[in-house]
Amino acid sequence: MNSKDFWYDVLRSGAILGIVMALSHIFERYILVYSDLSLGNAVLVYFGEWLLSYILFVWLLVRFTRRRREATDPQLGFSYSSALSYILLISMLGGIIVGVGDTLFISAMGYDAYIVGNVERLEQLKEMYLGMGIGAGELAIFDEMIHVIRSAVQPTMLQSLFSSFSHYILVGGIPGLIIAAAIKRPAVN
Repeated sequence: MNSKDFWYDVLRSGAILGIVMALSHIFERYILVYSDLSLGNAVLVYFGEWLLSYILFVWLLVRFTRRRREATDPQLGFSYSSALSYILLISMLGGIIVGVGDTLFISAMGYDAYIVGNVERLEQLKEMYLGMGIGAGELAIFDEMIHVIRSAVQPTMLQSLFSSFSHYILVGGIPGLIIAAAIKRPAVN
C-alpha cells in the first residue's frame, strides 16, 4: 500500500460521505426553515430523516473503514490508530463538503428568507407554549433569541466550513472510537 492509494481512498470516501451528508443537511434545513409544514410535522420529518441519516453515516464509516482495512497489506495489519485516523480524516473531509453545501444552499435560497424562516419557527414554538398555559414572562427567552437571530449577519464560507469541520470531527470521532476497535486487524507474521 502506498500513500498515494491511501490519500485517494480518503478523498473518495470523504467525498461520498460529504455529498450524502450535505444532501441530508440541506433537506433538514429546508424542512425546518423553508417548508410550509406545521411545526409538529416538520419536527417529525426532521427527526426521522436525522435518525436515518445518522444510521447511514455510521454505516458508511464502517463500510469505508472495512474497505480500507482490506486494501491494507495483512502483514502490516490495520491498527486501532490507523482505523481511527482514517475515520477522522474522511469525517473531516465530509464536514468540509457539508459546510460548502450548506453555505451555497442558504445563499441560493436567500439569507433573509433563512432568518425569516427561523424567526417564524421560534414564534410558532412560543405560541405553542403559550397555548399550553405557560406565562408570557417565562417565554421572554424566545424574544431574546428572535432579536439575536434578526441581528445576525450571514457567516462567511470559512466560518461555515470551520463549524461543519469541527462538528464532523466530533460526529465521526465518537462512533469512530467503537468502529476502529471493531475493525482493527493485527499484523500477520
